[in-house]
Amino acid sequence: MEKTQQVVSVLAICASILLAGMIMTYKPGVTVEASGLNFPSGVSPSLGTTSSVTAQSDTTNTPKTLSISGTGVVYVKADQATVVLGVYTEDKLASTAINDNAAMMTAVVAALKGLGFTDDDMQTTSYGVTPNYNYDVHEVISYQVTNMIQIKISDLSKIGPAIDAASAAGANRVDSISFGIKDETAAQMKLNAYTAAIADAKAKSDTITKGLGITIVGVQSVNESSYYPITPFRSADAAISSAGKASTPVLVGNLTVTVTLNIVYLIE
Repeated sequence: MEKTQQVVSVLAICASILLAGMIMTYKPGVTVEASGLNFPSGVSPSLGTTSSVTAQSDTTNTPKTLSISGTGVVYVKADQATVVLGVYTEDKLASTAINDNAAMMTAVVAALKGLGFTDDDMQTTSYGVTPNYNYDVHEVISYQVTNMIQIKISDLSKIGPAIDAASAAGANRVDSISFGIKDETAAQMKLNAYTAAIADAKAKSDTITKGLGITIVGVQSVNESSYYPITPFRSADAAISSAGKASTPVLVGNLTVTVTLNIVYLIE
């Protein structure tokens, strides 16, 4: 019992000394870190103090901006075309349909080369052999073979003659004609469209700033998008024979290159 009383007395004395030290070192307004008392990681200092600090952004330094969209459109004549055409055959025997198709496509390619087209101007886009199944009799009654090629044409005056020559040689499908512009033409037209888009944005910003009495002092950001259209022409799957007929007419219209600039101006 006496030992227990001695232990209690010693603990009471230690607690009194610790409390007195904390009271002597306490200073109002001093944060926990400044007093030299460090809490374990993950324990909020608010557990030991009533003071707090709230961080806020200074809204007075937020820049004033004006967002303007400018669009430039340049019209250009198409200077290249892509024609997709081919040969369709059908027979009860797959081998016959395949051989007939190969012979006809060989003649088509030869006819196109006769007009000056090279292997680099032509490529196969699709080839398929499809069984024609009759569900009434539950058997394959024929096989259909389709071979399609794509022709790149830089001289647009050859579009009609190419279709006629291919059709005369056996091509019985003309799927599409699409017009476009060469890469070098597109690059120059894009620069011209940029110039027009900047002028459009400037005209708008000048009107707005003058009307509102504000001044542009810089540019915060510029985002752009561009658009290059391709005009397709689709034809029905039918043989086009040049025998006894005039050359297939192909009309080439204007294409557009469009650039849109989204500009954020700094104002005051």
